[in-house]
Amino acid sequence: MGSFGKARRWQLDRTREKRQVKKQYFIAGLGANERAFEKLGDFGTEKIMVLWLKNEDNESLNSYAQRIIETYKITKDDILVGLSFGGLIAQEIAVLLGMKYVILISSFRTKDDLRSIHSLGLKFKLFKLMPELNFPFISESVANFFNAGYKSSKPILKDMVMNMDMKLTKWSMEKIHEQNEVIGDHLVKYNIIGTKDRIMQTWENDQTFKIENGGHFMVYEHAEEISKIISKIVAEN
Repeated sequence: MGSFGKARRWQLDRTREKRQVKKQYFIAGLGANERAFEKLGDFGTEKIMVLWLKNEDNESLNSYAQRIIETYKITKDDILVGLSFGGLIAQEIAVLLGMKYVILISSFRTKDDLRSIHSLGLKFKLFKLMPELNFPFISESVANFFNAGYKSSKPILKDMVMNMDMKLTKWSMEKIHEQNEVIGDHLVKYNIIGTKDRIMQTWENDQTFKIENGGHFMVYEHAEEISKIISKIVAEN
């Protein structure tokens, strides 16, 4: 093969390599932001934190997911990690793009995966009574509820909850209330769930990883353990 042919072959190989480079997108939950993932390790891929977009009036989950895809240029070859409600968005994105799998942390498939008291609150749409403005006592209460007794995470939880968009939060709860059917039966859903989660039931599927004593904010409180699980999933895919 001549020098031109070798150069051409090298360029084609480099093009294939570039196309195969995956990005890993992290989508936080209600009231959370990218700080929830800050203690996770390196998974050998570019890590991109998805920031919440303001919802439009009467917007569907499908439309919202599509806007995130367009904003962040997500492709079907990328990796999605969704925390809590972010996991529901991740599942919708995965279906829209034809992805094979999605990684869920402290997340759910339908509202039936929530603990009964929260399902009941959604049934009667108590979230509609939430104020449009946030108040310190609300942040304190929510942070205490999410926290599983870890002093290191409580200040971060309080700060995130204090800065959450109440309009977006109420919209998100409306979308959870509407979620009666599982999104994407064909999707492989890697389910990382805590045994002490006050929001989620400890639901299981064929790809479940249980974190002992893990609460709803275990992505921060048990970051090392969760990092090992994600690394294993990424390596296998």
